[in-house]
Amino acid sequence: MSNLSPRYRNDQPDGLAPEIKAYLDQHFLPQLANLTVPHPKLLVVFAGGNAVGKSTLSERLGHDLQGLILENDLIKACLLQFDPTLAEDRDQLNVLTWQYSMDLYSRLSELTPNGLIIRDGVIHWYFDRILPLFEKQGYSLFIITYDLSREKRLQLIRARGDKPTVNVERLITIMEDHDIHMKRFAQHYPADYTFTDDNLFAYEPVVAKIRARLAELPPKR
Repeated sequence: MSNLSPRYRNDQPDGLAPEIKAYLDQHFLPQLANLTVPHPKLLVVFAGGNAVGKSTLSERLGHDLQGLILENDLIKACLLQFDPTLAEDRDQLNVLTWQYSMDLYSRLSELTPNGLIIRDGVIHWYFDRILPLFEKQGYSLFIITYDLSREKRLQLIRARGDKPTVNVERLITIMEDHDIHMKRFAQHYPADYTFTDDNLFAYEPVVAKIRARLAELPPKR
């Protein structure tokens, strides 16, 4: 697969060592809230830039609807417990996180009765590699898009500031990549709910819409 944008990664999903997979299953999965809550199969994903409030909304959905939140930072934290030297090799840390995530996605319906999966991270970069794994298992999709002005995106990134895993400069740099992948993603998947500059942190309507979608779906089998 060719590079679709300057900072697109072509990491392969295969090759995760069995001992790493076993360790993460033992230490990552038990930390997930709502792991045993029964829900129909509905995957909630986010399409948009950084620092727009995805994690805050994910936590809200996890609390209000008892969804199962999946995010890479917790996987990375467990990997660093397994092998602290990965702190000096961020590229390998990212590769292992990708490999475990892809393996986990492919067998998620077997691991939990909770079908309400909230993927706390942008989907539009690698949607054509990730979403088929869920669709094959019978998950419906609920897509939340952030259609924000460039000025608003810059404001949010600068207000968030530097984080241990990424700094402001990099987030601004990859804005052009986000635009490339958002355009590509929108050609295949329409949004179920869109946030704009005007309604960015009004979460109640989207919570209500996901609740209604869950009521329409058959129980998870």
